[in-house]
Order: sequence, then C-alpha cells, then structure tokens
Amino acid sequence: MEPGPVRQTTVLLRLLLFVVVAWIVITAMRAYLVARKSSTRNPNLAKPRGEEMVLDPQCQSYVPKSEALLRKGNYYCSEKCAALHLTG
Repeated sequence: MEPGPVRQTTVLLRLLLFVVVAWIVITAMRAYLVARKSSTRNPNLAKPRGEEMVLDPQCQSYVPKSEALLRKGNYYCSEKCAALHLTG
C-alpha cells in the first residue's frame, strides 16, 4: 500500500518543522557562546565603567574629573574651594 498525498504532506511538514526548530536552537546557542566567549576574553566588557573621581584638597570631597576645576595641579569642586586653598 502506497502512502497517500495527505500522509506525504504531513511527513514533509513535520520534517520542515524539525529543521526550523533545529535552526533556531543552533542559532541561539551560537549567539550565547559567542557572547560568553567575548566577555571571558576581555573582563572589562563585563564590568560597568564609571568616570574617574578626583579629591578636592580643600573640602575633602570627591568630584567627577569632568566637572572639577584644575588650578595649579589640584582639582577643586568649586571656585570657592580653589580660592580658599590657594590663598590659605
């Protein structure tokens, strides 16, 4: 007894479904392994990066370097602290 066209269609659809699911699983595993491999290769990628902080010698507070005022080799949080430290 030969299989009918309905049975052949069902078998082909199952095969196509299996291939699509296998492709999705393989693609997801590759993406996971590539991401994992790159983060273990360079540990700085996994760590959040912040801005360097500098100490104001007058008031002893830390300020982001991009916001600090540089006067005579020291970083200050404000013009007031710079003036107090440089005159005193």
